[in-house]
Amino acid sequence: MSKKIAYGYCRASINELKQKNSIEVQKSVISAFAKSYGYELVEVFSEYQTGADDERPIFNTVLNKCKAENAFLITWKIDRLSRSLSIFSKIQDSLNLIRFCELGDTEPNLLVLSVLLGVAHAERKNIGVRVSATYKMLKDKNPDHPWGNPNMNTMVRPLGEKVRKDNARTFNMKIQTLCIDLRKAGYLTLESLAVKLNEIGMTTRRGSTFTVRNLHRILNYGV
Repeated sequence: MSKKIAYGYCRASINELKQKNSIEVQKSVISAFAKSYGYELVEVFSEYQTGADDERPIFNTVLNKCKAENAFLITWKIDRLSRSLSIFSKIQDSLNLIRFCELGDTEPNLLVLSVLLGVAHAERKNIGVRVSATYKMLKDKNPDHPWGNPNMNTMVRPLGEKVRKDNARTFNMKIQTLCIDLRKAGYLTLESLAVKLNEIGMTTRRGSTFTVRNLHRILNYGV
């Protein structure tokens, strides 16, 4: 039986300082996926670039390498590969070589891929829209509103509290999603999940290590 040679690809949007855990998490999921499905993972490439850019140097290097060597390109999720609908022109002839961990060990279905790319594309746009809408809302309420005015307690702090809760919700959902993928890779107990999260450098929102207790709380958030 011939070996299934593969290369991994990871992407984060900002930089290593602000997204220190992102790449390591992706590498861990990709490695577990390759091991589970019998791929020989030669190397995992990563870069910090916006998913809206189809000309990312590392991405194009990996894609061309896979084409030349008839190797597989493994990435965690579609939004790590791209957040642009125009990426179709680059990958449509190579779908048989691409594997997304979130979809399992199968060639991406064109219809499913188009839907997921559409969602990733819309999400990228919505992030900018949310920021602009928040600023516009504050400005519309008071065009001359200066920072540090007497309305701090009634206007800004409630907004900050909302942002804090939204960030907590987003973080918890991220950990929940990651644990779903880790469970698929064989980490089935809270103990093993906590150990693995600590091994790959993940921390809680307060910078602490994961324990069975705090992980249980996060996984049951919103349930």
